[in-house]
Amino acid sequence: MRAKLLTIGASLGLVLAATAAMAHPKLTSSVPAADGLERAATAAKEIRLNFSEGVIAKFSGLELQDESGKPIATGTATVDAKDKKQLVVPLDAPLTTGKYRVIWHAVSEDTHRVKGEYTFTIGN
Repeated sequence: MRAKLLTIGASLGLVLAATAAMAHPKLTSSVPAADGLERAATAAKEIRLNFSEGVIAKFSGLELQDESGKPIATGTATVDAKDKKQLVVPLDAPLTTGKYRVIWHAVSEDTHRVKGEYTFTIGN
């Protein structure tokens, strides 16, 4: 009976480990918010992407475009010192009124690569 319990326990452990190994980071939120309208008195000075897992800044980042598809200059992506799940990308200049597209890519601490995109609008 004990051998059977050990076998079941070991099998369950392998299944759980395989499930965890197949997990990929997911974008859980962003600032400015995806598909949102930013009504701040001052325009955004950075973009923050929040993931379900810690990410590696060196291999993660984004491209920011205005509504005509023109690239907007950004700084180097970093990870928030207090939250490794948060990727912070400074903007070279504050954003003005308009619609923007974020095309992001991220590599999690367990080396899974993911990518995606979203839009947001700044204005009133």
